[in-house]
Amino acid sequence: MTDFDKELIKKAENISRWRYRDIDILIHYADTEEARERLTDLRWELYDSVQETL
Repeated sequence: MTDFDKELIKKAENISRWRYRDIDILIHYADTEEARERLTDLRWELYDSVQETL
């Protein structure tokens, strides 16, 4: 995983759960498959969190 990927993940961890779709953009820019998988996991965690509140 590159330093750029680590920054993307850090940014994704600070995104509001209500804006979970913004992570899709970060996934697009990730350099490695490992980072894309981690970002996808974060996206689903936020999505699940939103669904629990509805």
